[in-house]
This record gives sequence, C-alpha cells and structure tokens, in this order.
Amino acid sequence: MCNRLWAFIPALAYALHKQQKLNVFFAKQSYLDLFPHLKRCHQVRFLCSHNRPTPAPLEWRLALWSEKRHLEIATDLRKAHKTKCFSFIDGWQHRSDISFIVEQKSKIVELFKPADDVIHRVNSYFENYDGITIGVHVRRGDYKEYLDGKYYYADSVYAQVLEQLRSLFGEEGQKVRFLICSNEPFNVSTTQNDTFFINDADAITDLYALSRCDYIVGPPSSFSQWASFYGDVPLCQLFNANPSFTKESFSPIVRMDTFANGLQILMNEDKQAFYLG
Repeated sequence: MCNRLWAFIPALAYALHKQQKLNVFFAKQSYLDLFPHLKRCHQVRFLCSHNRPTPAPLEWRLALWSEKRHLEIATDLRKAHKTKCFSFIDGWQHRSDISFIVEQKSKIVELFKPADDVIHRVNSYFENYDGITIGVHVRRGDYKEYLDGKYYYADSVYAQVLEQLRSLFGEEGQKVRFLICSNEPFNVSTTQNDTFFINDADAITDLYALSRCDYIVGPPSSFSQWASFYGDVPLCQLFNANPSFTKESFSPIVRMDTFANGLQILMNEDKQAFYLG
C-alpha cells in the first residue's frame, strides 16, 4: 500500500502547489477507499480505479503512448516549470522527488486522514497514557523471500531491540511502552508488561497507530516511513540484526527514503542491501 502512496505524493504536492487538477489513473480502489478525505478532494480525480492484482493492457498502452508522444515529465517535479497542457507523471519514477512536499505537508496530512472510526479506535489507546510510546514495526509476510529474507528478523532480534530501547528511553524513571505492529502473528517474551497490540488491527489501523507514537523502529519499509512522515515521528530503520541505538538514531521522514537530518536510505550497487548514507 505505502509504495503506492509514496508514488502519488510528489504529483499531489505539485498539483496542490500549482493549484492544478490532477487525474490519477488506475489507482487501487481498496486503498483509495481507506482515505475518504482524498476521495472528496476537488483537485484530484481518480479514473479507472480497480482491484486487479496485475496491470490491465490499457495501463501498458497508455504508458507507452505517453512516452512515445513525449508527454511524460522527466525532471524532478519541483523543477518542472514548463509543462504541456496535458502531461503525464510516472509516479514510481518520481517517488523520491523533492517536489513541493514540504510546502504542502499540512494539506497532504489532511487528505490522508483515515476514516473517523479508525481515528477514534486508535486514539483510545493513547488518550490516558503520559509516557513514551515506541512503535515497533515487525515487517514479515513477503519479507521472508525479499532479498533472501535479509530483513525478516527473528523474534529474538526484536526482543533485543526492545531491551535496548527500554534502557535508552526509560532513564530517570520515564515510562516506556511498545506498540507492536506486524502483518504476521508475533510474540515477544517479556516480563515487563510494556508491550501491546491493537486488537484485530488491519493495515490502515496499524499505519495510523504508528503515526501516533513518539518513536518508530523497524526494518527498511515504506510502511514505517509513511507513518513517520504522516505523524512527524522520529524513525530508526534496522539495517542489520545487531543494531545499536542512541536518541540521535531517530529522525522523521520528510519524503521517501529521506530523513529530516539529511540522511538517506540507499541501496548498494548489487541491489541486495539497504544502508544509511
């Protein structure tokens, strides 16, 4: 889901800043339905949305046609001063653009508010707690095969992460608890009674819940990046199974793969591992 959100954001920020209409082709309808405010935005129109698992032939034909006619914007959208009256943007190719994301951040956050029932449900877990909540994104599922399972960390790795963070943030008697968000059943053995889940949470519930935390930690993932961006939450991504932390390890995401402290999430030359640079 969040790969698609990041692919959409630079174009949306551009349209909001320039006060232009944005037509979005072939959005996934089930994802679009999670954001009622976005569906009602008068500047954005969604065309041919669907829930097919693979692109339809029309999608490929439209992409080839726009490329052949030189209608695609190739430069970073922030530098796209002269565009044709009818131009195309390949969202994934522009996912890391600077665009006008910073200037339009407040509008973007408003448009991507989830439904009221999700907000009220998640907020009930935070309303009466006055300590630090650290969101732990336990990315599983397809990560078992992705990059040969490099970031499919064992439960024991997360247990060590929690222990380190408990010591780091629990100094001087500060209360600390951990929200566990995972796309698989997960269990961390602890005698501290400081971990919790949101019962029967789906993806949008976990996503919004992470954005309500004070800090987020997890393996490289566009999901935790989006939660950090949306809630302006300092994030630390785990690039190996033996991480060490300081409070300076955490920084909010300002656009895909880019932290507020200027560091970026990069991939090595053989496309087999992420690193911070």
